[in-house]
Amino acid sequence: MASEYKAIVWRGEPRLEQRLLPLVPRGWVLLRVEFARWCPLDTAVATGILPTENGVVMGCSGAGTVVELGVDADTSLAGKRAALLRVDENYLPPLRGDGFLASYVSVPSTHLIEVNDTSPLAVFLLDSSIACEAASTVADADKVLVTGGSSFGLFTALILSDMGYKVSLYTGRSSAKRLARSLGLEPVEKVNQRYDVVVAASLDVYTLERVLLASRPRKLLLHPAFAFHAWPSCRGCKRLEIVTVHGGEAGCAKILLSKTRRVIEENIGVVDEPSVPPWNSGPLLGYVFKFKI
Repeated sequence: MASEYKAIVWRGEPRLEQRLLPLVPRGWVLLRVEFARWCPLDTAVATGILPTENGVVMGCSGAGTVVELGVDADTSLAGKRAALLRVDENYLPPLRGDGFLASYVSVPSTHLIEVNDTSPLAVFLLDSSIACEAASTVADADKVLVTGGSSFGLFTALILSDMGYKVSLYTGRSSAKRLARSLGLEPVEKVNQRYDVVVAASLDVYTLERVLLASRPRKLLLHPAFAFHAWPSCRGCKRLEIVTVHGGEAGCAKILLSKTRRVIEENIGVVDEPSVPPWNSGPLLGYVFKFKI
């Protein structure tokens, strides 16, 4: 195990640096990273939308092999391949805790799930599981609006559509609209009707405020990143039932990934070694970085 390794670190901008092996706190494990993802959370940090601490490692999700157990960590993960399955307000890389764009990272063992093998698809288990939880939280609703064409948004819209809900996807990205149509989803450019539930899969809070005022839902489902986001003034938002989803739905997440394998593979860029990506452009579902073992 190397004592130093490469990582993409936040220094007011993403930089490639050498790092020392991280400590492994109680209940955590040390993961040797095989695949890591640069996702919209990383882009939000890089563009100043979301704050993070100086020196934090970027990379919102990843997968690899557990090489060391901390005290009281899940011993069943020892030596196993694992991927990030859930996040919360206390662990949400790169906003709270180091991310996966490094050769090694410490992760709470409770937030990982064992996987049979690692591939670029494994880094989407997190968004898949969050989408599964969001879909299971929608109840007594007819029409649902999903804002944002991220993987979380697309996954959630797909599940809800399969469950029989009338789902609309609100996104300004042409590539997301084309993909949504190819998947049988309805992209909308304007919100001019009521929806029972809104799923916030975009970090643009000002657009979200306008959507909430136009759609007048009774329930709003949020990604945990909104715990770190300053809300704008929103008339009527106090009357909303607001639910934050964190992921953890393993069975549903794995089934969803198997169904969307082709979609994911056609809309990501796989990079063979860590480097700072062009975050203002690139494939719809972002970049996945492969680390040499």
